[in-house]
Amino acid sequence: MKTQNNTRTLIISPDQKYWDLSKPLLFCGEWCINKNNEELLKEKNYKILNDKVFQKNFNLSQISFCDQVYENLLKEISIVLNKFHGINWSFKAWRIVIGPWLNRYIAIINNRLNLLTASHKDYEISFKDIDFNNNSLISFDIRDFTDKAVNHEWNEKLLRRLNTIYLSNNFNKGYLNDIKFEKFNKTIDNKHSIFKDFIKCKLNSFWNFFPLTRFNDFFFHKIYIGSFFTSFKLFVGLKNFPVKYFISEKRFKANFEIEIRKKLSINYDVNSFNEKVIRFLLVETLPTIYLEGFKDVLKSIKKMNLPTSPRKIFTSNCSQDSIFKFWLAEAVNKGSKLIHGQHGAAYGMIIEHSNLKHELSICDKYISWGWNSKNKNGDRILKGVALPIIKEKIKKRKLNDQILIIPTVIDYYLFKNELRRVDKVNEDLLIVNELMNNLDKKLLKNLAFKPHPIETRKKKEFSYYNHFQKNYPDVKLINHKVSLNKLMNNCKLSIFLYLATPFLENLALNKPSLMIYHYGFEETLNKEAFNQFETLVEAGIIFKNPKEAAKFLNTKDKDELEKWWNCRETQEARKKFVSLYVTKQDNSLETLVKCLSIA
Repeated sequence: MKTQNNTRTLIISPDQKYWDLSKPLLFCGEWCINKNNEELLKEKNYKILNDKVFQKNFNLSQISFCDQVYENLLKEISIVLNKFHGINWSFKAWRIVIGPWLNRYIAIINNRLNLLTASHKDYEISFKDIDFNNNSLISFDIRDFTDKAVNHEWNEKLLRRLNTIYLSNNFNKGYLNDIKFEKFNKTIDNKHSIFKDFIKCKLNSFWNFFPLTRFNDFFFHKIYIGSFFTSFKLFVGLKNFPVKYFISEKRFKANFEIEIRKKLSINYDVNSFNEKVIRFLLVETLPTIYLEGFKDVLKSIKKMNLPTSPRKIFTSNCSQDSIFKFWLAEAVNKGSKLIHGQHGAAYGMIIEHSNLKHELSICDKYISWGWNSKNKNGDRILKGVALPIIKEKIKKRKLNDQILIIPTVIDYYLFKNELRRVDKVNEDLLIVNELMNNLDKKLLKNLAFKPHPIETRKKKEFSYYNHFQKNYPDVKLINHKVSLNKLMNNCKLSIFLYLATPFLENLALNKPSLMIYHYGFEETLNKEAFNQFETLVEAGIIFKNPKEAAKFLNTKDKDELEKWWNCRETQEARKKFVSLYVTKQDNSLETLVKCLSIA
């Protein structure tokens, strides 16, 4: 309940330059407090937002809300953009192109607005007065948008924009005139090579007119099935001439045009305040590739000399590559069938999986790594392709005494429409600390830590890599240039801190592995996965907390680990799990050929 003189500065990031220390503080979540600022806060008046926005039932209801807004808004945007661009793309084509961004955008705006609303419930909210170089929320495409959505400055700007709307209830597009916009360079990707593009286009042109390729039924893009030799065998099995087309992901100049934006006729007359805000801000936030840069992208695709409408298209990743999505949408619009393959371990296990929802909504057939669905999509899901590593020739293991720890990436902000405990970002590091602090000292000398490649490539400020470098200097840190597969093949044990693809690979290849899954079985897993996870818990392959995992490891030397892994209980649990979620390796390629042929 609000009281007099109950004003607090709302903080959404750990960066102190956005903090007004002259007033009491209200942090959106625990992620705002870290080692760099906790000393500063010892004598400060601050609170951490603790509201239903972080509770499971509320999150589930919000996912349902976002899904409904997404479907309604996507239909409307499809009509608006068809009219604006003078084209007649199908609803499915627009879902392919704009769907991944729109789904992500709705989840982000809804989440940040819920944080703001919860803050206003008990406090008068203020913000530090900051003159941003540009205060625009605009992005170029989904990659650019996702990068910005986990950026401190962008989130600070967004929260201020939302607060202005919240307090004023003003939905007039006139505010666009006062926004300072970011100007894009000729190309956003400075590493992009014009010469390489030229060569690739010429090669595409050659393939397109090469007589043998005219009989090809399939177009492949990011199928993740292993080596070139495996891909070659796939082509032969499908009676296709082996050919690789090149799609440049060049990021074109497409600057924000205010007058164009003002003409977008998005309906704001809805009952829900959150939906109204989502619709209103769409005018500003719609990436320029879908509006100002749309025609340039289509022109560029024509220059690439790609097949115009292959009979079947197979991909395992079409959400992030903007140029490919444009080509794919046009091909599907002309009658091409889309077959989508699985990409990631959590598919078929997690209750709310935004990528899976999208992929099922755009494809004609879906090929999983082994699971099927009992819901309405079950008839379109084929159990086919195995994991990439499983189709490679398995090298003989050269076992060492190393225990390898494999974590996920730490992000401050929610950016997907999924069940995630956004108030517990720091919990991931606490899990690591609890594991390390409970391990016997004799084990530490054999520990190696392999952070996610993103952490070492992008040099993230808040990362496992930096955390280990500072707090556990004796543990060997391995950067992204070292092969994870090679490390896992030779170590005596791999420890996963999340549901990762390599975890499934290791189980399928019968390599000693365990996982610490602390996200809550009931909160995140579907019924079948829940039961299978419990079986793996009983076998000692999955642990619900790091302390129990450490206790287990402290009692296992190299011989004891081998004995545990090869015992009947462990192997039966492993085999049952693998049979449900990982296709057997002995016939996986033949199965994939069959699935693609009948799809």
